[in-house]
Amino acid sequence: MIKFKPLTEQKEWDWIAKRAKQTQVEDSQGLVAYKDDSGDILGIVVMDNWTKSSCQVHIAIDNPFCIKAGLLSEVSYHVHVVCGRNYILGLVPANNKKAHAFDLKIGFKEIARIPDAYDEGVDYIILRISKDSNPWLLESTEKRKTA
Repeated sequence: MIKFKPLTEQKEWDWIAKRAKQTQVEDSQGLVAYKDDSGDILGIVVMDNWTKSSCQVHIAIDNPFCIKAGLLSEVSYHVHVVCGRNYILGLVPANNKKAHAFDLKIGFKEIARIPDAYDEGVDYIILRISKDSNPWLLESTEKRKTA
């Protein structure tokens, strides 16, 4: 069984920092997927850089089963419905092909590249999921109807 809780503990920040080089900023929020029986962290999504229409997410997952259990659905519901934002943004260095492929697989669309923005010769790829086309939001909404 997988349970979700808000990201509040230092050990959770240490976990995400180790995997995604993510640090806490003033407007950071997050959701942690825990394995019930062991207390192991399976995945974390951090949301920050909130604007009137969007926020940026940082995703680290050790066990993809947390996606099937609803991690991305819960994050999508929180961003789009609870917080009323239309877009979820992601920034990926172009040389991180694994992360880029993962983001595209989960529904992000590439909207721009900034040449040399990550490092000399390494572009930053800007990705986005909109509320209108977010497959995880539909899944979350359907789950809430049947609950």
